[in-house]
Amino acid sequence: MQKGDIVLVNFTGKESESKMVFDTTDEKIAKQSGIFRENHVFRPIPIVIGNGELILGLEEGLLQMKEGEEKKLEIPHQKAFGERRKELVAVVPLQQFRKQKLNPVPGMIVEINNRPARVQTISGGRVRIDFNSELAGKKVEYDIKIEKHVKEPKEQVDVFLEKFFPFKEKSPKAKISGEELEITFQQELPQGFDVLKKAFAKVITDSVKGIKKVRFTEEFAKEKDAKQEKKESQNA
Repeated sequence: MQKGDIVLVNFTGKESESKMVFDTTDEKIAKQSGIFRENHVFRPIPIVIGNGELILGLEEGLLQMKEGEEKKLEIPHQKAFGERRKELVAVVPLQQFRKQKLNPVPGMIVEINNRPARVQTISGGRVRIDFNSELAGKKVEYDIKIEKHVKEPKEQVDVFLEKFFPFKEKSPKAKISGEELEITFQQELPQGFDVLKKAFAKVITDSVKGIKKVRFTEEFAKEKDAKQEKKESQNA
C-alpha cells in the first residue's frame, strides 16, 4: 500500500500484557470482550492511509501490507498512545463535581473543559483525575486485515458515506457530476450533523480523485399509510 490509498480494514486492538481488547470492528469479539455498544456499527471501516486516522504503528504496518493480507502487529507505546505524562494528572475540588450534580467514583470517566478524564482517587474534598489515555505508556497489539483496496471514486464515496452517516434506513444517495459530488439525504438530519458533513466533505475532496466540490441536499417524500402500502403490495 501507499500513502493516500483508501482501504477497508478489519482489526482488533489489545493491550499486550493483559490481552484486554480495547477496540474492534468485529461485533462478536466486542460482545465477548464487554465493549459492545448498541448503536455502534461493527464492520470493516474505510481508512485513508497516511491521513493520521490511526496510531503511527498501524499506519506504518498498513504500508507494508497488500490487499487481502492479515497480520499481527506489535506496537511499542511510542508509536501507539504515547508516554504517560505527569502534567496530565490534576486535582480538582469535589465541589466542582457537586455543582454539576455528579458523584465521582474511582474509574469514572468525566469531562472537564471538553476533555475526557478518568477519576483516580477522592480524598479530603479533592478529586484526582487523569487526562492520559488509559493505554498511555503501554505496548499494544493489533490483528488487522486489509479487506479491500478501494479504487473507484464512486465506491470510495459510498464507503465513506457508510462511515460518516450509518443510517439503518433511507441511506443517503450519492451522484457524481464532473468535479461535483451531490449527497441527498432522504430524512431530516439530527442537530449537530453540520460537523459531520464538513468532515465528510474534507475527506472526499482531499482523498477522492477528481472531486473538488461536495453539495448536500435533502428530499422528503409523503409517508404512505399502512392501508396504501398493503394495497400496493397486493397489486404488485
